[in-house]
Amino acid sequence: MITTLAFLGIFTEIFASGVLLSGIYTFFKKFLEERNWKDLSLSLIFLCFSLFTILTVLSQIFYDLDRKPSDLILLQKLIEISLLIGSYFILVFLKNKFGLKLNWLMALLALPVIFMIGRVIATPDSGTTLNYRSDVLEPLVTFGSIPALSRPVFSALWGFAGIMIFIRSFFEVKHKRVLSLLFSASCLLFISAYILTMFYVNLGDNLYLVLSWAAILFGALGVYLSEVIPPASIYAERPLGFFRSRILFKLIFIFVLLIVVLFGITTLVTLTLSKQALQTSIINNYKEIAQSISSKIEELPNFDQAAVQKMVSEKSVGGRIVYVVDKKGVIVAHKDQPQTGTSALVRIPVALALSGKTGGGQFPPDEFGQENAGAYAPIRKFGGAVIVEEPLRQAYAQMRLLETNSLLFAIAGIILTVLTGIFFAQSIERSIRQLIRGAEAVSKGDLNHRINIDAADEIGLLAIAFNKMTKDLKDSQERLILSEKLASLGTMAAGMAHEIKNPLVSLRTFSQLIQQKWDDPEFRTKFAQIVPNEIERINKIAESLLKFGRPAKPELTKINVNSILDEIMMLFESECKKNNIHVTTKLAELPEITGDAQQLSQAFVNILLNAIQAMEETKGGELTIKTDVGEVVRIGRPSRTGVETEKGEIVWEAEEEQPQPIPVIFIEITDTGPGIDSEKIKSLFDPFYTTKMKGTGMGLPITLGIIELHKGSIKVKSRSGKGTTFIITLPQRMDQV
Repeated sequence: MITTLAFLGIFTEIFASGVLLSGIYTFFKKFLEERNWKDLSLSLIFLCFSLFTILTVLSQIFYDLDRKPSDLILLQKLIEISLLIGSYFILVFLKNKFGLKLNWLMALLALPVIFMIGRVIATPDSGTTLNYRSDVLEPLVTFGSIPALSRPVFSALWGFAGIMIFIRSFFEVKHKRVLSLLFSASCLLFISAYILTMFYVNLGDNLYLVLSWAAILFGALGVYLSEVIPPASIYAERPLGFFRSRILFKLIFIFVLLIVVLFGITTLVTLTLSKQALQTSIINNYKEIAQSISSKIEELPNFDQAAVQKMVSEKSVGGRIVYVVDKKGVIVAHKDQPQTGTSALVRIPVALALSGKTGGGQFPPDEFGQENAGAYAPIRKFGGAVIVEEPLRQAYAQMRLLETNSLLFAIAGIILTVLTGIFFAQSIERSIRQLIRGAEAVSKGDLNHRINIDAADEIGLLAIAFNKMTKDLKDSQERLILSEKLASLGTMAAGMAHEIKNPLVSLRTFSQLIQQKWDDPEFRTKFAQIVPNEIERINKIAESLLKFGRPAKPELTKINVNSILDEIMMLFESECKKNNIHVTTKLAELPEITGDAQQLSQAFVNILLNAIQAMEETKGGELTIKTDVGEVVRIGRPSRTGVETEKGEIVWEAEEEQPQPIPVIFIEITDTGPGIDSEKIKSLFDPFYTTKMKGTGMGLPITLGIIELHKGSIKVKSRSGKGTTFIITLPQRMDQV
């Protein structure tokens, strides 16, 4: 029968199987994404290991159900094969882990594994020995004359892997060393699991079974964590904190632990009560048989041995044995005739019955070492006693069937509940991740992002509120952009009044003299040269002003940044002259990029206007505008502090990642104004932060948002009294970022 500790051991096996199955999925998915053969070999190791745990549970259940020896042998052969294949993949994993080019050696090492697998398959059932101890669920297995080698080999190779990675850890940085030490410790747990299993098989103490499977569970969990956590992760130095990194882990662990505990307690309590009731019923049945035969014998006028032998034979059914002893303890009637005449006084039930007691229960091992269950009753009329015995495995066959069915029901319930829990946990996590992505998109300035969650629960309502918020923010941003544009437009219009006044003076002069000097050929020549040019100049200024003031609707097209800068500088020409600002342009030949001309124009205007206004304080200066082409490995995300950041997703970014170079263009705008001190630079791109008396504080935040929408970056360099430089980086193609 399966004891309470054995049940706990089997539940631990189920837990270990769950961890191993998770490892198969995780590492295979990782292999498909990164094409790292180390992950594939680890996935195959977990596959073989999980087959071993599942087949072991089946073997334990089959043994408890007294299935045919051929079924038990088949399962043991499959266990042996799965562990031998897993042992080979441990070597493959080490080769890939250390980056060794030893394909010839791996092919050579495959030969003994193939030989051992062939030997297991070729061994007939008659040559396979399964040596079970009493109530021990796992046997000592021998294929022919050679004992099973898979478990010691599998454990030894885990130990070898642990030693190799432990030695390597001395040459690694701290966070990698922690993961390597975790892997090595997990390998030691696999070795200890094998040793504890041997103790269980040889000593029959179910505590060793629980401890061995607990070692496998925590060993598998350790290997999983040490290989799934990236070395650059913040969890590398605290691997157990990885389970706090996702709400899925938290929900599943709480859910699974609660369900397993409830199922385990319920199953054990129900099973214990049922077994006690069934055991009592079985013993009572034996008592009824013993008392019935005793009563029938006492009804005889004389002790008729032939009649008594007939009664004994009729009740000795299956494995049940009924026999009668005289008052000296000598067997006078037995199912097996050779037993008649032998003494049974040494047997506990015989001694109790001859003392005049009636009872039943589980008896200690008899002189043949067999444990029996049964009952006894004295024969008071003639002296002697009736004994009913049956071997424990046959006596409690119904109890084993009950406990096995209960165990299968518990396993099925746990699996179904866990799968249901994973489904609901993933649906919750999926919705939360959509909310996180939406928040990240808004933080980058993408106010067009919408969250699509169909759920009608609180998360769905939160998504609706989030979408409404982003729509309102989008409307507010458009109004702010327009107001900032109008503010810039007013500043430019004031400077442009002087610029338009000069051609208007020329036009007025010519219009006043046209009647008097029209017949003068020289006057007509000057008129034809100057007037059209002045009108075209006014027209260009008006068109640029209207183009800039028109409400911008994002339209991604092919644009030339140099042309945009030329148009803007024409608008600022008079403003620069008025403030004694010398403008220098060094525009390289740029390729066309994908972008929105109106939005980029707004961004450049905001930066140039700030530069001009800064140099008003110094009564003039130098404004330099440069453009260039180049490549970057990764465009740093524009920071809200105004400083370029190069760190990405530090939790999941691998150190070995080698991103492809991205073709970009650079726009550098430098002024010789008073500069910006370091404290103010930190708040430069914060909304509504301004150092101007009449400023709105939205110019640079809007600029940052526009550049972010174009997947670019801004870097600010400034020192007090030394001027300020804005470096804008824009990708030539937005789909490459």
